[in-house]
Amino acid sequence: RKTRPVGLFPGRVAMFLNAAADKLKREQDKRKADLAKRQAAERRAKVTADAHRREREDLARRERQEEAQRRAEERAELERVLTNNEGVRWERTFVGRRSDAAMVKGIRARCDDKVVLPPSAWRELTNAGAANVGSANGVFFEITVVNAAGGTRRTHAGALGFDGPEGEVGLPAPLMRRLGRIGTSEGANNHTNTRSRAEESPSESPSESPAEDPPPADDVTLELKLSFRRLPKGTWVKLQPRSADFQGELAADASVDLRELLEATLRRRCALTVGDDVVVPHAGREFSLRVVEACPDDANGAVSLVETDVEVDIAPSEDYEDAMRRLAEAEERRLAAAAAVERERGEREVFAREEEERRAAAAAEAAARAERFRAAVSERLPVEPDADAAGGCVPCRFQLPDGRTVTRRFAPTDPLAAVFDYVISAGGAGEGEAFRLVTRWPRTVTELDDAARTVRAAGLKPADTLFVEKLEKTAAR
Repeated sequence: RKTRPVGLFPGRVAMFLNAAADKLKREQDKRKADLAKRQAAERRAKVTADAHRREREDLARRERQEEAQRRAEERAELERVLTNNEGVRWERTFVGRRSDAAMVKGIRARCDDKVVLPPSAWRELTNAGAANVGSANGVFFEITVVNAAGGTRRTHAGALGFDGPEGEVGLPAPLMRRLGRIGTSEGANNHTNTRSRAEESPSESPSESPAEDPPPADDVTLELKLSFRRLPKGTWVKLQPRSADFQGELAADASVDLRELLEATLRRRCALTVGDDVVVPHAGREFSLRVVEACPDDANGAVSLVETDVEVDIAPSEDYEDAMRRLAEAEERRLAAAAAVERERGEREVFAREEEERRAAAAAEAAARAERFRAAVSERLPVEPDADAAGGCVPCRFQLPDGRTVTRRFAPTDPLAAVFDYVISAGGAGEGEAFRLVTRWPRTVTELDDAARTVRAAGLKPADTLFVEKLEKTAAR
C-alpha cells in the first residue's frame, strides 16, 4: 500500500493553520483586553489614591491652619491677660468642694463669691508678684470648670482666705450653684418659689436675712482651674431679668425699693462676669437676672465690685424678648402669607391680562380675517348699474341681522350669487355662515340653491325688503 505525502493534502494543512492562527489571535486579544482592564483599574486606583491623598493633605493643612489660629488666639489672649495682670501669670488646678467658711466666720458682705485656697497658693501668688498687683482691688481669680459638660462654664471670684486643705478650693454654695454643681435638691433654684422662708420671717430684709444655703454635700466636687486675674473696678452693668415677673412684681410695685434690693444683693458679691446670674430675693421669691454687659471691658467681661459705685441698668426680660421675638416671627409669617397672597393675586392678574390680550388678539385676528374675506368677496361683485341704465336695474333693500339697512342696485341679468356676495360684503354674514333672504308679507324665501340663476329669475322686486335670515347649517361655498 502506497502512502500519500502530506503535501498532497493542502486543504487539511490550511485548515489546521487557520485554526491555530485564530486561537493565537483570540489569546492575543484576550491578553490585550486583560492588559487594558488592568491598566484601567490601575488608573482608577491611582486617581482614587490621588484624591484621597489630596483630601488628607487638605485636611492636614486645615488642621495646621486651625491649630496655628488657635495658638495665635491663645498667644493673643495670654498677652492680653499678662498686660491686664501687669505681667503676672499664675494658674493651678484644684478639686472644688463646697465651703461655708464665710458663714462660720460671720462674714456677710462679699461672701457669695469668695473662695478658700491652701497656703501653698498664697506662697506661689506672692512669689509671682500677684499680691502686689491685687492689693488695690483684692485678689481675684477666673474659675473655669475642667471638662464641663454642655460647654465652658466660667466665672470670677475673690479670695476669702488661704487656710484650706492642699489641693482643694472651698467654694460657697452660690458659687457652686453658678458653676452648675448644686441642683434643686441641694440648693435653691433661681426660679424656685421660697415662700416658706419668707413666712417664717416676713419682716426681715434681704440684706439682714439672706437666704440660707442648704447643708454641704461631701461627695459633690468639681475639677476647677483657677487663674489669677486683675479685675478693673466696675462702673456700669446691664442686668436682664430671666422672667417678666421681676418687672411685673418688683419694678412696678411702688412700695418696693428696687435700688435697695439690688444694692443689698450686689453687696454680697465681689465680682461680676458677663453670663453670671444675680439672684435677688424678695418676699419669699428669688428673681434671677443675667449679667449681659459690664464696663469697663478690660478683663473679658469681668469687673470688680469692691470699693466702687456701679450704675445698674435693667434690660427687658428674656420673657419679654421671647414674646417680642414670637410677635416678630408671627408678623413675619403674616407678612409672608400676605406677600404670598399678593403674589398669587398678581399672578392671577397677569394671567387674566395675558388671557384678555390673547382673546383681544384672537378677536382682532378674526376681525382682520373677516375683513379680508369681505374685501375678497366685494372684489368679485359686478359693477352697480345706474338707476337709469338702459337694461334696467333692480334696487334691493336688505335688513341685516345687526339692524342696519343697506341698499344696492343690481342688473336683472346679474347672477343671484352676486346678491348673496353683497350681503356678505356688507357684514350680513361671515365666512362659512349660511343664510337666506326672506320677505315678511307675503313671506317669500330666496335661497342660493342655484348660483347660476339671475336676479330676474329669482323674482326679486324693488319694493320688497329682504331680511337676512341665518341658517344653522354651514354654507357649502
